[in-house]
Amino acid sequence: MVDTTVTTPGGTSNPVPFYYVLPPVILDVSPASGPLAGGSTVTVTGRNLTTATSVLFGDTAVTPTVLSDSELTAVSPAHAAGDVALVVTAQGGTATASGTFAFVAAPTVTGFSPVTGLPAGGTLVDITGTALATTTEVIFGSVPATFAVLSDTRVAAVAPSHSPGTVTITLTTTGGSDAAPGVFLYLL
Repeated sequence: MVDTTVTTPGGTSNPVPFYYVLPPVILDVSPASGPLAGGSTVTVTGRNLTTATSVLFGDTAVTPTVLSDSELTAVSPAHAAGDVALVVTAQGGTATASGTFAFVAAPTVTGFSPVTGLPAGGTLVDITGTALATTTEVIFGSVPATFAVLSDTRVAAVAPSHSPGTVTITLTTTGGSDAAPGVFLYLL
């Protein structure tokens, strides 16, 4: 902060404080992707975010909710598929995230194998489809499963324990959710 004054032939004004504001710094963006339809709440962490006035997703500006000097949230807009720069504008300047924000299509689950497992769980299930790279959750019925993303077209999941019967396998990505065709059968 510095005191500023105005001097004219008539005299000098009283000092008024002037604040220098540091430019924003982006340390992390989470999640780093969202659905084409928008609506994903994105958390930006960093420094000097208190005076943030907008967040640009590519060429589309949204108004952020500033939570603290080190954190803000913004709701992603609708956008075509692809990667865009994420830029925060504040009174002190602008900051661009080191990575890009990806707008991703909703997943399509096309199948899985095997189609049966034991109630104790533990069966390794290979799930296939498209747009699976950003998978955040795999559910057998209503029970979350441990999983690993193998590629954009394959996810491996370990069937959790479940009572005998059939369940639907649902996969969720940052682009949306889809249920696999058919059912997984827990056999006695």
